[in-house]
Amino acid sequence: MTPVQDAATGAAIGPGLRVVDRAFACDNCKRMSIRSDAERASSSGLYSRDPDYLPVWVPRDAESRDFPDVPAHIAGAATEATLCLSVGAFRAVGSLARAVIEATAKDKGITKGRLLEKIDAMYEQRILREHIRDAAHEIRHFGNDMAHGDFVDSVVAEEAEEIVGLMDEVLAEVYQSPAQVARRRAARLAKKGVERGTPGA
Repeated sequence: MTPVQDAATGAAIGPGLRVVDRAFACDNCKRMSIRSDAERASSSGLYSRDPDYLPVWVPRDAESRDFPDVPAHIAGAATEATLCLSVGAFRAVGSLARAVIEATAKDKGITKGRLLEKIDAMYEQRILREHIRDAAHEIRHFGNDMAHGDFVDSVVAEEAEEIVGLMDEVLAEVYQSPAQVARRRAARLAKKGVERGTPGA
């Protein structure tokens, strides 16, 4: 990141403390980012960065996770949910996680009824174990609040993190764990085939 000359502004936020916004250009894409630093005045009146405050970048660094063994359209929505979590878009986490659960049910051929009934049907068809069914319902409750505009109370990071964690559990139950077992079984059978074909085995 290269600092942009003459592109800084400052404002006092307390006695001897100010926040300074500086513009930077990305060395690769050349797009602009803003870094906010807290600076404290010394006894001589000169300001320098206060190590007690971490710099804040805008736009924020975004992080996302991939979901191997999950159908692409469902994995894409799940990845977007983790991306929203990383940038503080917590309400969007609820909407996407709920959509992931509904898309999972439809992918398994369960297309009728409300999401409540779809989740229960996945349990009845032994796609979900009981505690994973309950996890899916928690996602449904959280996502319903977002879908119906019932979010007067703020959504905090811990809530959104829990929802993403529960979404992980559902996807692991339905797709990732069975795929892992299938790979292990295939590897075992392939190894047995090689051993049987070895002279003297």
